[in-house]
Amino acid sequence: MTIVRAEREHDGTWILLLTLNDSKFSDVFVQLCGHVQSKVAKSKTEAAGISTAMECFMEWRQLFQASKKHILSMQERRGLFAELDFAFNVLGRRVGPTAVVEGWQGPYGSDQDFQFVDAHYEVKSRYSTTHALQIASEYQLEGDNITLVCVEIAGSSKELPGFRTLPEYASWARESLAQDGGDLEVFDSALEQIGFNPNDEAYSEDYFKAQSYTYFDVSGSFPRITSRDIAVGLSGVKYRIDLTSIDDFKIDEESALSLMKSYGGV
Repeated sequence: MTIVRAEREHDGTWILLLTLNDSKFSDVFVQLCGHVQSKVAKSKTEAAGISTAMECFMEWRQLFQASKKHILSMQERRGLFAELDFAFNVLGRRVGPTAVVEGWQGPYGSDQDFQFVDAHYEVKSRYSTTHALQIASEYQLEGDNITLVCVEIAGSSKELPGFRTLPEYASWARESLAQDGGDLEVFDSALEQIGFNPNDEAYSEDYFKAQSYTYFDVSGSFPRITSRDIAVGLSGVKYRIDLTSIDDFKIDEESALSLMKSYGGV
């Protein structure tokens, strides 16, 4: 739909001309026009009429935006659960929830999920049968002091001992952050950036549990593609790493977390 303010030739008055660009929305368009006309008809001046019309358009726009509910895919849910568990159940026990949330930069488009002064962590969720990890870009494993964190996530459609839904985990994480004196708005903003609404009933019947962690030191001859490896002008490289090919790069949890020297790492 386009909106144009036009002057009528026969009397010199001004009108708002609404034009429908796609006929499949004709029924909704008629309702919109009727609503706007009924509101504008009560205006006493042209300026007031235009203002009222624009308010109507904004209300309809907000209505349709609210109806476009974003629901995370199952893969995205598992990935978020893995990040939250690593953040609050692993990193949080070492440096505290506040520091963890400050370092959680993945939701804002950073190359790695967690970025600290001395350490970067990229978290990948996996099934027990997963044989390869998907790497999203040539920058995801580029740089120094990067640890690839592989979290085996088990899922269930019913509540089992040790399993939690995403909203339950987010609530627990938020409570932990509050007790630590952290900024809840920062945490909520990260979830919003991801597109996760903990109040959505769509997430109430999927239960997850982090079964195990495997850590890999991304350095030296670790198989990875970086921006230095591709021709100028190429970008958006996606690739997969076979888990069997990186066995030699496994490190234990203490070694992985000790990179965080600024937070008391050894």
